[in-house]
Amino acid sequence: MEITPGFIKKLCDDWVCAACKNGGISIGSDSEKYRLLANGVQFHLLDFDSLIASVLGLSKVILLPGMNSFVVQDHFGLWSWCGEVIAGAGSHYFEPNEREIKSLFEACIRASLTHCRKPAASPEEHMKQSEVEQQLPHNARYFLQDSSLILAYVSFPMLEAILKKTCSEYLRMDGSVKKQFQVMNRAKKPRTYKVSSLCSSIRDELFLLYEKVADKELKTNLDEFRAHISSLDSSSDPFDLIYEWRNQSLHGSSNFQTIGGTLLNLCILIALHSMKVEFGQWIGNILRRCERESDHGFRASWSFYPPY
Repeated sequence: MEITPGFIKKLCDDWVCAACKNGGISIGSDSEKYRLLANGVQFHLLDFDSLIASVLGLSKVILLPGMNSFVVQDHFGLWSWCGEVIAGAGSHYFEPNEREIKSLFEACIRASLTHCRKPAASPEEHMKQSEVEQQLPHNARYFLQDSSLILAYVSFPMLEAILKKTCSEYLRMDGSVKKQFQVMNRAKKPRTYKVSSLCSSIRDELFLLYEKVADKELKTNLDEFRAHISSLDSSSDPFDLIYEWRNQSLHGSSNFQTIGGTLLNLCILIALHSMKVEFGQWIGNILRRCERESDHGFRASWSFYPPY
């Protein structure tokens, strides 16, 4: 069976159709047969377009109506491989002077993989895994249980950092403006950011990316991502909604612990597009390093893949 972007997209769309029926969510045999890993998708073997299709498709699968979030092995596989591609030893996405941003991205990936476990082959193996978890220090165990909430909070500064990095023609990492630009505010009136002024709005940074920086392909993919967010909450533009999530979280009025994976996927989508030209060249070296670690039964501290 040939693994193509269309094949991946159809599997994810079919999963949503099977799981979301009559205003509710029902996960069972009818839906699980459409999982990517169960249908032969191996993330480390995907070309660029198929990896992008996986990011977009699994964004639809992870966040569902009612802001319900369901994370499964497909997501762990995607996040660990993308962590390797974007921040692993063989990647050059982050510049040497961007160590703080890289550390932030690594923290997001680690948080997203906290609950990843190798599927137990037997009840005895499952019991052994549970016993190991029980040996964790008390506070560490419960801290890890809150990893989805932690990811949701850490993913906002990560998204801002990725946006500023991608829009470096216009913005410095501290938000100061290098080149004048204009975006429409929520009242549909133009707002001008002049040189040396400060842009501290994640909403305006998203629109800057979308309107001034993104090429046609990234813009099309952002449209697909935005369409999914709108299908869950059509009260605001998706970029405005992300801005609202960020402000409500920052000010403590709400916590959106189900959105971390969705925001991480948006960061990954933007970062991967910045790597498109070098993608094929880098992937071979990254994969060979992962294979060497696997052959020697060794995991470096900077390793992300495989997820367990």
